[in-house]
Amino acid sequence: MASVSGDRGAIRRRVLAALAATSLLLLGLAATAQAKHARYVPPHGRIFHGVSDTGFAKDFRVFNRRVGAHSALLHSFGRWDGEHVLGGLHRWRTTHTRGVLSISTAPGGEPELISPRRIARGFGDDYILELNRLIANSGQVVYIRLFGEMNGYWNPYCAFNSDGSSRGPSHSTSAFRDAWRRVVLIVRGGNRAAINRKLAKQGMPWIYRAKSNHDPVYAHRDVPAALPKPKVAFMWVPQTIGSPNIAGNTPGSYWPGGRFVDWIGADIYSKFATPGIWSAFKDFYRHWRNPHRHHWPFVVAEYSPWDNDYSGKFTRRLFRWALHHRRVRALIYYRSTSPNNEFDINHWLRARAVIRGMLDRQRFAQYARGTRH
Repeated sequence: MASVSGDRGAIRRRVLAALAATSLLLLGLAATAQAKHARYVPPHGRIFHGVSDTGFAKDFRVFNRRVGAHSALLHSFGRWDGEHVLGGLHRWRTTHTRGVLSISTAPGGEPELISPRRIARGFGDDYILELNRLIANSGQVVYIRLFGEMNGYWNPYCAFNSDGSSRGPSHSTSAFRDAWRRVVLIVRGGNRAAINRKLAKQGMPWIYRAKSNHDPVYAHRDVPAALPKPKVAFMWVPQTIGSPNIAGNTPGSYWPGGRFVDWIGADIYSKFATPGIWSAFKDFYRHWRNPHRHHWPFVVAEYSPWDNDYSGKFTRRLFRWALHHRRVRALIYYRSTSPNNEFDINHWLRARAVIRGMLDRQRFAQYARGTRH
């Protein structure tokens, strides 16, 4: 009996050792998977605050004086195939901020420059490769808020018109998801042949619609065999309630898949903060924390006391909510893209006082790592 017990004990120890080794391996794989695409979150337990970009660093500094703190993020809005990236990189460096780059295919109500389907089919690769190169060469961390509020009809990449009618196959949610994945796969960089394999796996043409990895187009367009790997993180920020509010226009209809998203977020304004909107906002946060999605940091990509928060109640409620929800890692004040308009913080003095008080807390990091020289 002693011998049998000894054998059982030895077997049990070997099994436990094997389980421990397996657990360590799985933890290592999980850590590797998490680290594969850095999300560039603030230090543990802390939150970044930001403000939208007017194109002039002096306006950024004026806002900082008004709220009594340095903003860690500067949110710039740009157009597809525009030259805004260089200007943004310069301002982000001179203001000691990390940039949030919001990309639209028709900003400011201008005509659409390219459809989601054409992006997915490789007709926008020039711009995607330029993003990859410019951000990598800068060495800066950039959060790309790609196609924000995609389920809002006012954006050309939305699949629906305001009356609920479809915009056709070129703007379908399927085309949108493919366009998103193509941008992410190319901008993140890496071995060109590997990127092409991933594109093909998603049912999309190779970079520049090449027929082989030795296609002359790569020498002609100066596309290296290994694209640089910039410090980028992609923010997926839909409307919590689709406009139009129909079954095919929910946030999930535009979800490109977890491998192609680094942050999840939403926008909220005092003007529209009805009980129903608050409920949808909170439900959205809860929904995107299920066991398969719990690790994504959350960003309030646009908030503002406009146009009725004279008491500061909305602003206080939003900040308190953020402080009590650990996945919230960034809030960005929307002041529009110009100074002295209805979004200006000086029109909302009590809300400004709330922000000053909140940003004075240690929870808010005034500088991101590597930006304060």
